[in-house]
Amino acid sequence: MPKPQERNQEETKVIFQSWLDKKLANASNISIEILGGPENTGFSNETLSFNVSYSHDGQDVSQGMVLRFYPEGFFVFPDYDIYKQFLIMQKLSTYNIKVPNVLWYESSTEVFGTSFYVMEMAKGEAPSDNPPFHQEGWVVDSSEDVRKKIWWGWVNEMSKIHKVDITGGNFNFLNRPEIANDYLDQELNYYFNFHEWAMKGEAHPVADFAAKWLKDNKPVPSQSSIIWGDCRCANIMYLPNGEISAVLDWEMASLGDPCMDLAWGIAIDDCNSKGLGVERLSGFPGTDVTIAKWEELTGYSADNFNYYYTLALYKFTVIMVRVIRKVEHYEMMPMGLDAHINNHVTAMLDAKLKEF
Repeated sequence: MPKPQERNQEETKVIFQSWLDKKLANASNISIEILGGPENTGFSNETLSFNVSYSHDGQDVSQGMVLRFYPEGFFVFPDYDIYKQFLIMQKLSTYNIKVPNVLWYESSTEVFGTSFYVMEMAKGEAPSDNPPFHQEGWVVDSSEDVRKKIWWGWVNEMSKIHKVDITGGNFNFLNRPEIANDYLDQELNYYFNFHEWAMKGEAHPVADFAAKWLKDNKPVPSQSSIIWGDCRCANIMYLPNGEISAVLDWEMASLGDPCMDLAWGIAIDDCNSKGLGVERLSGFPGTDVTIAKWEELTGYSADNFNYYYTLALYKFTVIMVRVIRKVEHYEMMPMGLDAHINNHVTAMLDAKLKEF
């Protein structure tokens, strides 16, 4: 469910065109058509898309551009670092990772009142979050062969990210030593703090128990890589034949055990299918073969998959607290339903914890 657009789009268009006049110094006849924001995915960021036309060296150019702003108003996450997003896409582009081509980062708040970055618009379409793509949309209308390509494309691209060498310090900006020394403690402490901030002193019995379980059963870290973070099919742009055109949404990027990404992608897919009582579409490979393929591609171990799967459900549960509160804030859902605690993600986490 996307965040309602609060920004005046026509005013944004005028300001963006004026800003582009300076960035595209050798261009003339710049014209902008605003395409709007995402319709079926994303709730923690503010994004607008444009078609930009101009003349350059006697040639007419038409280019899609996406403008992503530092969010204002009601935050889903306790903090938000759009420069990190810009930087990781810029760096990963040199490793043959299919990230969008990032064009500019603007740190000044003088243009739009907030910092922002601009990237080229990727071709294709992302599988829908709302409604979930196992239930409705272009993925439902696709063949089983295309669905297999969608899933294995995610696994392949994720594996390429995990194989990027982090030993040279090129990705130290993803380290969070102010939170903890080792990467797993950094992730755990971030979400424990997120949990406390989101609940504002209110009890969340399932999440509270999960936090204790995660502390008591923490594995000893033995492998590390870049963590995409929100690593799943719905954050990938696909062409109609199932080929990947771009991997998106790096706001949760960090460093840590790459099995964390694998578990996140599978856990969110489970939540958005069986967690909602929706049968998973035929053609999508199952968990065991997915884990085996990832281990084969990366050389990493998934021995701690169950722990990271539980962590993924806990993280999603905590995020859902703020997502629901934001829906209530925008009066898209009535207050008092306790949906921030009683929802399909919490139910999935509760069921998982009862297995142990």
